[in-house]
Amino acid sequence: MSIMPCIRSSAAQLASATVGILLMFSTGSLAQTTALAASPVQALDLECNGTRILDPFKGKMTGPALPPEVLASAIANKDSILKSGLPCQENVGTGAQGDPAGIEASGLENLQRGFDFYSWRTFIALNSPDDGTPIEKAQADTPTKWEHMNNFKQLLDVMLPADQQPPIWPTDTNGMKAERARLMPEACRELLKERPDLKEDEPNRMIVKMIEESFNEPFKTGPLIDQQGHYAIFDILMNRQMFQYITDNHLNTKAGQAANADLAVDFPPGQNAGAAFGSFMLKVSWKILTDDEKAAKTFHMRRALVLMPPGEKRPCLDRTLGLIGFHAVHKTVGRPQWIWTSFEHVKNVPDRTEVATNKLSGPYNFFSVKCKTDCPTENATPPFPWDPDPALELSFRKDDSFKSQIVRETPLTDAAKNMNEVFHSMLPANSVWQNYMLLSTQWPTAFLTHCTGLRSQNAGSPAPQTDFVKQPDMTCSPAPTYLANSTLETYSQAEKKPDSKPDSMADVRDAPAVPLATSSCIACHSNAAGFQRTASNREGGRPNLNQSDFTFMLEKAQ
Repeated sequence: MSIMPCIRSSAAQLASATVGILLMFSTGSLAQTTALAASPVQALDLECNGTRILDPFKGKMTGPALPPEVLASAIANKDSILKSGLPCQENVGTGAQGDPAGIEASGLENLQRGFDFYSWRTFIALNSPDDGTPIEKAQADTPTKWEHMNNFKQLLDVMLPADQQPPIWPTDTNGMKAERARLMPEACRELLKERPDLKEDEPNRMIVKMIEESFNEPFKTGPLIDQQGHYAIFDILMNRQMFQYITDNHLNTKAGQAANADLAVDFPPGQNAGAAFGSFMLKVSWKILTDDEKAAKTFHMRRALVLMPPGEKRPCLDRTLGLIGFHAVHKTVGRPQWIWTSFEHVKNVPDRTEVATNKLSGPYNFFSVKCKTDCPTENATPPFPWDPDPALELSFRKDDSFKSQIVRETPLTDAAKNMNEVFHSMLPANSVWQNYMLLSTQWPTAFLTHCTGLRSQNAGSPAPQTDFVKQPDMTCSPAPTYLANSTLETYSQAEKKPDSKPDSMADVRDAPAVPLATSSCIACHSNAAGFQRTASNREGGRPNLNQSDFTFMLEKAQ
């Protein structure tokens, strides 16, 4: 997973890091709580639930078949789970501290189950309606909590040009609306003047200011083109905790970062003690919806004003967008490398195994089942030029001659499929959120005292450029080793490497793919840096990690 492009790290080193030391967190009683009531005047800051909540599902999830008692226990606990709120930090395992005990056969499986339960709770809490009603009431176009301007702020509204500095984030509704109006792109202002219908609906519209990272995937590997020939659009957001830390430490400008070079960047973590909501990043991907797709209501939809990327002309477009990918990244007190959650739309792409066995259930958003000859190479980047042409608005080619043919290289595990089925069973059959699935959750497996707390035994040993204290493994052995979203790390999933010379393109297509190190969220982001001149402030007794604390956001300072 990547919130911004990262430097490629060694796949061999990353693979060796998977043998981690499993950890457990504090014990406590199993409890369920109800969601906080929303204010009738204004949505409160997004709060979290610090109660220790473990999944109550009766049965194993790691097998190919989901035991009926699991679904029965899910239905019996539906209300408490769906209303349990946003986790302040992870609660995993059921044994004593240090013992990852549970229903599954291995400690690693039990811990993964705990993190995936945490991820689904996070997804439900963030995508519940922003008016405080339960997620069961959500329609396809119901605004979510994460979309409310009180809860998350777009990256480009923080890393502003000099003439718009400083960014502010008022806590009152009128102040937030005034800041939104202040940062409204001029081209969008002009569009609203020309279109009275849009002006009337303006407060309900999302504003997307595109830059290269909004259409070009990590490592500048190219855009993703849907089956209607349109660009996919990417956006990055942060919560108030991150915003406050960035602005308090003057990290929102290059000059501020350089002047504050002695700071060991350490965003505040979430923790159950005191119900503290930690720093939180979101990266989302959207597709432009057709009239038929809008009518079908199978996507979470937002009406948007989309400002084209910088160029000679930069029009603002009125579009309806459908959510196709969702990264939720939360820093917690026991996981300073953050917890990396990834969801996507169930109809984005088929798995490699489904393609190889011809068990396809299209249509897909980024794969053509009908294409039999002269199809684009699977998972190939599009032909040049990649930059959007203002005259074509958000179409990749005038004749729509290219459409991406994308395959998911790493299929979901049985455990992930079963966790998805369990949560889908608790949602109404017609819920738009039935169309979204958890891919997996990546988390650092090693205890701080066994990982980031260690120091190199050789005082003269070289350290990574972004490592403050010469720690031997700042990633702390991520599990699973690889995690990639088909819409957000499309071209970083894997490389085709047949064992011998292929006889045909079919052999290349069906050959096992070798995962790329860049498809690991934590390993990728361990390379993140900003504009500080050096890593410094080497404090003892604390897990100083990489120079920008696993986020590429600071690179966007101007």
